[in-house]
Amino acid sequence: MPAKLLIVQKTAQKKLLKLPLKVHRRIVETLDLIQNDPLIGPKLRGELENYHKLRIGDYRIVYKFDSKKRQIEIVNIEHRQGVYK
Repeated sequence: MPAKLLIVQKTAQKKLLKLPLKVHRRIVETLDLIQNDPLIGPKLRGELENYHKLRIGDYRIVYKFDSKKRQIEIVNIEHRQGVYK
């Protein structure tokens, strides 16, 4: 079930623009994959239990999927060392 809407928060947009071009391209391609299959990433646990993550090399995309609205909200795009803080 593909999502109708993909929202990227401003903080995630800023972080995406600061990444090296090669990583930037891979993440943009991955965003298309997430939009086509929102449940591709595993669910997180603990405080972030309503979110999913997807790994792209050393970077992580953290997103929230609302199945009723069929909407994806990209919350964070960051290196794996600091993404969950």
